[in-house]
Amino acid sequence: MLSRANIICCILSVLLTGYLVFALIEANSMSAAATAPSAAPVLISIEGNDSLGFVSRREVAELVKDYFTGGKIVSSKVPTLDIENKLNSIDNIEFARCTRRSNDRLWIEVVPMKPVARVFDADSSYYINRDGKRLTASLKYRSDVPVIVGHLSGRQSAARIMPLLDFINSDPVRSELVSSIQLRPNGDVILIPPFRGHVINFGEPDKDIANKFDRLTTMYRDILPVKGWDYYDTLSVKFRGQVVATQRRPRQRDPLLVLDPDGDASDNEDISSMIVDSTP
Repeated sequence: MLSRANIICCILSVLLTGYLVFALIEANSMSAAATAPSAAPVLISIEGNDSLGFVSRREVAELVKDYFTGGKIVSSKVPTLDIENKLNSIDNIEFARCTRRSNDRLWIEVVPMKPVARVFDADSSYYINRDGKRLTASLKYRSDVPVIVGHLSGRQSAARIMPLLDFINSDPVRSELVSSIQLRPNGDVILIPPFRGHVINFGEPDKDIANKFDRLTTMYRDILPVKGWDYYDTLSVKFRGQVVATQRRPRQRDPLLVLDPDGDASDNEDISSMIVDSTP
């Protein structure tokens, strides 16, 4: 038979054990609350902090707010692919990715629009990226990129002109040489220099690019300083191995003469033998 002292010890032991269990549970609960993502369930990262202002963290948060209720979320129930698709459909965004992190938060990584050219097409104006994705131009943001005048019919048309844009942008001298690019319905492009006097018929924008610029550079170095920068109204490097120069005339032009129509001229040949000059 237990003594009174033993009974009291048993009761105290049970109470102490209960208190310790309760204290442990409460401590764990407080620790979880301190690290829970309830206050900030989503982490948003903008590449380069978007110095051009194409998209901000606030705008991204506004776009995805419908996926959250009361600022709280259980990320395992969030359709991360749906979030990615929604963000990638926004013009201002080049690429977006949504992933779950180990602390039960969502991480949204956003790459802002990276324009490679600004297009002026009739009454509309927009930027394009390398994939041909369009972003309507706005006073809110501005990017110093090459200017294209004409109609781009979809991503295939945009991809066709990318090799020329890359080649121009790869060298500061070439960048200074071309102020804008005009698109012709027949597929040719016209390069507009920053100085008045003539234009350049470049032909197809994705073929023989380096050779065309070599011939054009030689023309600028050896011929135009002698003839004058406004002596010709058009320089054409459309066809391989030749430069077709059309003399400026009021209201009319002589028919273009094509030198070396079979393209047999050597690339190292003196350029003066490859120029059609319509001087009387």
